[in-house]
Amino acid sequence: MTSQETAHGLVFTNASTAKAAVPADRDRSTRASFIFLWLFTVAIYARPEDIVPMLAPLHLTFVLGLCSGLAYLSAMLIGRVRFRWDREVRIVLLLTAWYAMGLPFALWRGGSFEVFTQVWLKTLVIFVLLTQTLVTEKRIHMLLWAIILSGLVVTSYSIIQSSRVVWVGERMSGVNQGILGWNFLGIEVALTIPYIAAMIISHRSVVSTVLLAAASLSMLWMLVLTASRSGLLNVLWSTFWTSLLVLRGRSRGRLVGIGIAVALFVVISLAPQVFWERLGTVWNISEAHLDAVQESAEESTQDHWAVLERSVAYTLEHPVFGLGLGNFQVASGLQLGQPSAWMGTHNTFTEVSSEAGLPALGLLLALLATAIIHMRRTVRVLGRNPGSSDLLLMARATLASLLSFAFGAFFAHLAYEYYLFYPVAIAVGIHYMGRATRKSDRPGPSSPLPSVSAYPASEELLCQN
Repeated sequence: MTSQETAHGLVFTNASTAKAAVPADRDRSTRASFIFLWLFTVAIYARPEDIVPMLAPLHLTFVLGLCSGLAYLSAMLIGRVRFRWDREVRIVLLLTAWYAMGLPFALWRGGSFEVFTQVWLKTLVIFVLLTQTLVTEKRIHMLLWAIILSGLVVTSYSIIQSSRVVWVGERMSGVNQGILGWNFLGIEVALTIPYIAAMIISHRSVVSTVLLAAASLSMLWMLVLTASRSGLLNVLWSTFWTSLLVLRGRSRGRLVGIGIAVALFVVISLAPQVFWERLGTVWNISEAHLDAVQESAEESTQDHWAVLERSVAYTLEHPVFGLGLGNFQVASGLQLGQPSAWMGTHNTFTEVSSEAGLPALGLLLALLATAIIHMRRTVRVLGRNPGSSDLLLMARATLASLLSFAFGAFFAHLAYEYYLFYPVAIAVGIHYMGRATRKSDRPGPSSPLPSVSAYPASEELLCQN
């Protein structure tokens, strides 16, 4: 028996088989854009040029991002792909417009223009492409594997080849000078842990479990070697939400939770002395007993409080357009006239408010809140559909990841980078699939439609809205 829902472009040939009512060339065009995005993700997370310097002249991220954009644009221009104006996309475009409007008012216009064009616009393009191509669970899993395996390669190489990587005193910076480098590693580990837990639960193969467990251990050990206090706190916060949202109520989830707890206990127990000395400053050790490492950590804490106060002051002085993108450290350095003052805000929210004004901060908060609200709604909807357990698990993991960013953003300035926009793009894709699932569950004129989530391998089914 054949059932159709022409209003939504969905065609079902029978109760167990779903085929897409889209041309094969449209599917190929969308798939090509995603493949280039997948390769771009590997390039941006793994940064192979840091391991093999001869790859640097190839400009892999630029080439792959350009190819992905051209593939999607060509498909859209010839009518095979329709652009989706999700709410998160509209908010990010409004944020971009506000950033652009503030360029003439920047303290250093050239520097602000460079951050806007060389950093933000790249993030914008990749985010938009991700929202348009992450339309199946399979693609989301592929993207997450790219991120997780890149983390495994980068951290394992840094640990094994420790004599060849960058060190800052006794703290390892690692081989990666990008998104998985230095203190930013803790942010990314916290964002990734919920997905690793969800994938261990949903992927039953031994190989997948071993790879995911190895990635967790490698990233956690690397985090300990960086001796990042905020990174550890963020991971603990992420672990809490992962336990609450992803692992709770599942027998396999309890085993995963025990595994994460054991892994954290082991890596912290084996942590080098520099880790414990820096962590000890959190408890305000008496200055009379501070050694060189602890003094450095305490000085770092004081610097962070100082830049936080200055960023709030600059926000109040320039509440509309701020100082200009990337201009906080310029204003701070010029004001104090000392090298140590040339540093970022170490807070994503005050980075935006001081450099782009309070309206920009409002848009950023609206973006984060929208993604979180959409994931909560999607969790409720999918919770009523017994055939969407894998997508439900991924929605819960994304909610935990977004909450982890909300915490970690208080300790690092990441407003214009990819960190937030990957989980938000994944949230957009899951929300889109959740809506498609709800629509497909509505009864048709002749027979009820099966759930879209019952066909997770059928990318074509969800490519047409």
